[in-house]
Amino acid sequence: MTDRRTKRVGARARPVDARLGARGDARTDARTVVRTDVPTDARAAATETGRVNQKLRTRQALVDAADQLLAEGTSPTLADVALRAMVSTATAYRYFASADALVAEVMLDRDFPSVDQVLGATGSEPSARVLAVEQAVNDALLSHEGAMRMILRNAIERSLAEGAERVHRVGRRQKLIAAALEPLADQLDPEALERLRHALALVIGPEAILAARDVCGLSPQEVRQVTRWAAEALVARALEGARRQARPARSRAAVR
Repeated sequence: MTDRRTKRVGARARPVDARLGARGDARTDARTVVRTDVPTDARAAATETGRVNQKLRTRQALVDAADQLLAEGTSPTLADVALRAMVSTATAYRYFASADALVAEVMLDRDFPSVDQVLGATGSEPSARVLAVEQAVNDALLSHEGAMRMILRNAIERSLAEGAERVHRVGRRQKLIAAALEPLADQLDPEALERLRHALALVIGPEAILAARDVCGLSPQEVRQVTRWAAEALVARALEGARRQARPARSRAAVR
């Protein structure tokens, strides 16, 4: 039978279960227990991921609300969009510097290609898949160059306003690039595959177009030639690296 003692608390007495320790400390009570089996770094990472996901959901809610209002034939203010998205106007301004910036995001969002649209009938050849993504993304951006520049300006303004806090962008291209590289999962090690994905993000997307147009002074047609060449070269370099790594492994196997 459980040993039960009496502990004085002021003028009142309360029973104490011996299983809780001499101090009657209810640290093991399921209602008050604190998890110590989860590493601190893991808990911090989970918290950060949840916070980022919440920000992305709020941003998407604002974009969807603006899209609805535009479809209704209105020219919405940020206050109008915030009301439709059921967030405060102050929250809307944390994501978009102006209504124009939000409208630009909506216009690009409408025409941005999906994975199925780009890769549905492309096949499994890696270079062909990457070039299909490069063409779809960079063509969409060049056809909405004004909106693209507005979105970049908004991202920079938000970054300056947030200060040291990292601003998380939508990253539409990342899903397409990752999908294009899926056939390479059994040819490249995880580190090389991730490096290739990051490298392709440098030549597929608005930053590459901005550099080519404003720094290099290229026409849209010249931009497409350069970004296509760069994307193809990156894939070829990654595959060549994989082949070089495979040759010594085959030689060691032959010696054995």
